[in-house]
Amino acid sequence: MGLSSHCRSVAKKIKPSRSRPLHSSARWMIPQVASSSIEVKFRPQTLCNARTLATDETSSSSYHPSSRRALSAVQLLPSYLADARSVQQYHPTDAPDGALQLGVAESKMLEDLLVPALNMPIDIPSDCIYYQQTHGRLSCRESMSSYLENLLNLPKNSLYVDGLVLGSGCNAVLENLCLCLAEPGEAVMIPTPYYAAFEFDLVARANLHVHPVPTQDYSDATSTESETASSSNSSVVSGGGGTERQTIDPSIYYPTAAALTAAYNEALHAGHVPRILLLSHPHNPLGICYPKHVIEECIEWCRSNKVHLVSDEIYAGSVYNDSNSGFHSTLQVAADEHVETKGLGLGPYVHWVYAMSKDFALSGLRVGVAYSENQAIRLPMQKLNDLCQISSQTQVWVESLMNKRITENGDKGPQLWVQQFREENHRRLRARCDALTKCLEDCNIPYLQPTSGLFCWIDLSAYLPLEGSNAERERALYLEMIQKFGLLLTPGNSMRNEEPGFFRIVFTAASDHEFALGLQRLRHFADVKQRT
Repeated sequence: MGLSSHCRSVAKKIKPSRSRPLHSSARWMIPQVASSSIEVKFRPQTLCNARTLATDETSSSSYHPSSRRALSAVQLLPSYLADARSVQQYHPTDAPDGALQLGVAESKMLEDLLVPALNMPIDIPSDCIYYQQTHGRLSCRESMSSYLENLLNLPKNSLYVDGLVLGSGCNAVLENLCLCLAEPGEAVMIPTPYYAAFEFDLVARANLHVHPVPTQDYSDATSTESETASSSNSSVVSGGGGTERQTIDPSIYYPTAAALTAAYNEALHAGHVPRILLLSHPHNPLGICYPKHVIEECIEWCRSNKVHLVSDEIYAGSVYNDSNSGFHSTLQVAADEHVETKGLGLGPYVHWVYAMSKDFALSGLRVGVAYSENQAIRLPMQKLNDLCQISSQTQVWVESLMNKRITENGDKGPQLWVQQFREENHRRLRARCDALTKCLEDCNIPYLQPTSGLFCWIDLSAYLPLEGSNAERERALYLEMIQKFGLLLTPGNSMRNEEPGFFRIVFTAASDHEFALGLQRLRHFADVKQRT
């Protein structure tokens, strides 16, 4: 049989599914509320009409305006992103009543530090105009390796430079990594709540199955508890000593071996073999770090069950409350110094991703990093990265930032620019976080005490309307906050949270003036709701 005949024979046997749901609850569009002024522009009816055209198989000459997978990919986008583009956003003169964008995890606080640093003169080597190693220039990978060892508290020269892959953003390197670890239709388990765009990143092209891992049924804690203001991690609430505030217990969100095993069996029963456990650490949207014992339990469970653990640590440099966070990188916890191999001794089941989008507020540069010591996927990772390489000039830029030294640095002496930048970023993050949590306490809004990241997880379930399904009630509150109070937050349902009424508020996504206005609007929201 010739090669082409063989390919046709195989193709007949392996037919792609026309529509495969993400998981049992993955009807991505939260039900619309009547009289909404910010309806998502991409409508299901439009999809049906386009799909009818795209799947007309009655004639080989039929016109196909797009593929089914292209249309399906659009369905995977989180609805709050479409809302953010559709709503009239705040402008101090043109739209003073517009909604404040506090839902997209981006930092707008660092332009004064970044722009001068990026505008420094750099020399572009002559070899930059030619093809590069697909996984990144060696000098850039070496600089990135040194930076990461310092950031993650790893021994010097402990990372295996050939295990690093530099690609165009965290989503690109994550997708490539998961392509190398799992087959189409196999499951990626993610503890809830989770970053909503994981569903797009892992399904749109890799065609993996995202399987949520609920945790609350496997925790002894309750979601919200009273805590006195004299507690070690509390601020004093106006009204004097002994005043109580409502806090969210972080342990309800910790993945345990029992929770992982239950989700594993559910995925198997649904026909999806779990191959990957994806952790967000520090966590998005919770704004916390998993304790070391949680990471240890996840590593042990994955190795025992031959499931790959991928730790997304894109916020590792944004742990601004280190004394309370207890942050330990998965690379640090999983390392085995007794293994005589290059690298950390991670073995084949532990992998790691990062990017400069959050810690450096450089989401426009598109610089992501993957690290693995699994030799079986090294070459595939490098070759797949050919489709999402970083430009030579950007790599030189990154290398220059990583190596830049501050000579005039007061009593501290010479210091790397990235270390000074990180310290100032942490100071600004703490200031914003403190201002937000003080406002939440004044408004009697329960929240999860954040220690890292760019956001805070808050509980507005007390203000949900009484009628409708959980999804409808949450969306009604979400739209009310936008339309009546000018606050655009990230709804918890888009992140597969187990309970309705929880939201992520990004406290770095606005200028100082906009942030102050956001706190004012939040106080107004609470005042109106608590009076009615």
